[in-house]
Amino acid sequence: MMSFLFVDTEPVWRGGQDQLLTLLRGLIPRGHRVHLICHPKTLLEERAREAGVTVHPISIRSELSLIAFIRMLVILASVRPQILAFNTPRPILLGNLASRFIKVRARIIFRRVNFPLRKNLITRLKYNWGIDCIVTVSESIREQLQLDGVDGSRIRTIYEGMDLSPFPKREFHPTHGRSELAVVGTVAHFSPEKGLRYLVEAASLIPDVHSRMRFMLVGDGECRTALENQVREHGLEDCFHFAGFQRRPAPYLSSFDYFVLPSLSEGLSSAILSAMAASLPVIATNVGGIPELIQHEENGLLVAPADAVALAQAIQRLGDHPEEAFDMGRRGRLKAERQFTLQRMILQVEDLCSSFLDRPAPVSGAAHA
Repeated sequence: MMSFLFVDTEPVWRGGQDQLLTLLRGLIPRGHRVHLICHPKTLLEERAREAGVTVHPISIRSELSLIAFIRMLVILASVRPQILAFNTPRPILLGNLASRFIKVRARIIFRRVNFPLRKNLITRLKYNWGIDCIVTVSESIREQLQLDGVDGSRIRTIYEGMDLSPFPKREFHPTHGRSELAVVGTVAHFSPEKGLRYLVEAASLIPDVHSRMRFMLVGDGECRTALENQVREHGLEDCFHFAGFQRRPAPYLSSFDYFVLPSLSEGLSSAILSAMAASLPVIATNVGGIPELIQHEENGLLVAPADAVALAQAIQRLGDHPEEAFDMGRRGRLKAERQFTLQRMILQVEDLCSSFLDRPAPVSGAAHA
């Protein structure tokens, strides 16, 4: 049994928080002691408590907050974890510093985004000072970190894992996609890097879109108003439905025929993993870690980012060939079963953390006196 203290201080719920919760849920039944520091009154706090995680709410507004540092020091002294793991960047420096006073066996960063690191002193300290390992969820992120100057020997790629049980396998209906309206769906945070404006533009380029397709957008975010205005400008109000943020999107995925994610940047999309688990053919952009999930013409179609014409053509292709689309979705489910299971992810995380516990324990300053 191992003891973990995870830290995620973001106030929002996005893919990174969903992936963290999946990991926490997988560790607890294995007998590990799991604690979480997170932003107070968030969905992550609520759902982590439901999963049996001991939660310590902290609001960290600054990377150099003295109050937050003292609170983290108190929690570390109380929990005494073997593994201190950071899921978001902001608390890394404070947590790392606090763990110099309350010893831990390993400090790990889970890096889930593909953005380049900032070129400043604080960022260099966060990712290089005293960090035992950076776990990336895709090879694309690992390569980006190395380009940013992080030592590759301290980086380990562990792909995300999915609980496949909420997603029953699909059966093919020969008439579907011909006599019925096809549902083209996405699940995403409505932020600029998700590229959803290109999905609206692509829909406007499909000649018979009103009689053939409906678009279901599950999520919310700063771009929602702009997207709704864009839909009205193109006269697509009857084609688009904004479902808002959904705590449990699995039933929506089950209602989709095709899943589309036109991201401009992506580490490894948990939404695409969910779509694969739901046996959906995926249309996505050839960016970041997406090609590590989607093999072109095998379990989906890849298009260039910011290319509405190519996106429209891909959507039309699946709409014109429902049998091909079904086969892509079936192969995506098989790939999820082979490579992206929750059990595989948990075992790899356990193996990694056990390797740190096998090292000699750090000697405290008092022992030198």
